[in-house]
Order: sequence, then C-alpha cells, then structure tokens
Amino acid sequence: MSTTSVDPHKNSHPTTSAPANGPYTAEAYTRKADHTPRTAQPESETYILALATDAAHHQAMTALRNRYFPPKLNKLSAHVALFRALPGSELSKIEESVQKLVRYYHPFPIIADDPFKLSHGIGVEVRAPPARTIYSKLKEQWNNFLSTQDLGFKPHYTIQNKVDDEEMVRKSFEQVQREFGGSTGTVTGLSLYLYDRGFWRLKKMYSFPQEEEEQKSSSAMDNLQQDDWLALPKAGSSA
Repeated sequence: MSTTSVDPHKNSHPTTSAPANGPYTAEAYTRKADHTPRTAQPESETYILALATDAAHHQAMTALRNRYFPPKLNKLSAHVALFRALPGSELSKIEESVQKLVRYYHPFPIIADDPFKLSHGIGVEVRAPPARTIYSKLKEQWNNFLSTQDLGFKPHYTIQNKVDDEEMVRKSFEQVQREFGGSTGTVTGLSLYLYDRGFWRLKKMYSFPQEEEEQKSSSAMDNLQQDDWLALPKAGSSA
C-alpha cells in the first residue's frame, strides 16, 4: 500500500499546484451549506476522497468531460468522488480508516456506460459494486461529521455541468447517448485531496494490494462480513 503524496498519473488526475488546475475561476469560492461538514466548529480545511483508476480509463473519461464541460469552468479531470467534504479536524481518523480499509481490497473493475441528465448537465453512471461497500463502511465510521451531500452516494462521472441552456444540454445528451460506447477500467485504490477554495490538491494515494498479495491478507479477509465477500471481486474475475 502506498501513501505517498505523488500522483502516479501526474497531470491526469484531479490535482492542483496552481489555480489554473482548479475547478473554478473565482478565487473566493464559497461552498453551499449542505456541502460543508457537520462539525461543532467551522473547518479551515476539508478533504475529498475519490476512486483512483488506471490511466487509460481515466484518460477516456477525461476526454469525454473535456468535450462537453464548459471550458472556462472545466478545471478538473474526470473523477468519481466518494466523499466531497471531509473535515480537517478529523483528518487523523480519516487517514487511519482509509489506510486500514484498503488492505481488504484488491483492484476491481469499473464500468461507465449509462449517461443520465443532471439539472444543468450530464452524468455517466458507474458500475463498481465494491465502491459502494467501501463508501458504506467509511460512512458508518464518519456518519456524525459528514456533510448532508456526503450522506448519499451515487457513483458517477460528471461530464457536463453548470450549463443553463436547456437546449444545449438536450443536444449534448442525445449526442452522448449515440456516440459514447462506454469505458471499462480498473479501480486501483483511493485518492485523498485537500479542498482549497474550489481547487483540489493531492494529499495521499492509497493503493489496493495486487492480487498476488492476497494470501498475505487472507486471515484479515476472513474477518470481513458476508456482504463484503459478495461485493469483492474474486481473483481472475472480469465482471
């Protein structure tokens, strides 16, 4: 497992070292109330936890996003976020929870192939059952401080957003339905980002153990609940 601060897919994952790589043009970006952690005190720092995937899948979904997202607002590459507003005051607990959890998973398939309409854009639904299990297990531990937004999870890529022209959204959606044949890939771990006024800065990468390392953690996996076993992909599976 890796917890380095270096993104293995440099310049292809949502990460920022300068405002030009952030998701909004305004420096003084204010988050909505339901997008802030439910903590007793205001948080000076918040974090995002997202799926990390293989480069080919990530680049395919980013190309789709780049095609349809308003250029002036498109400052992030494609991403599937599990949690969007984790409080900095709980960072130690968050990091400990993620580090322990990733030991129980190995890389699993991800399929993005079902576009749907958002209120101001387009999303593509993601099928990756273990991601839901990961979300649920972390939610159980973090439920008391999660934002209202993070109390639910619908895995998807946002490929268009913040478009007020309904006709443009309709035409874009029809085009995506006709031309996008879907993209498959592999979830290789989890990425933790610092949220900085709308910009994302990579904090840590947490990689899943490779399949050949499974036997080393077999005794630990015996302690998983039955529903976890059903959600985990078996060695050699491609579904």
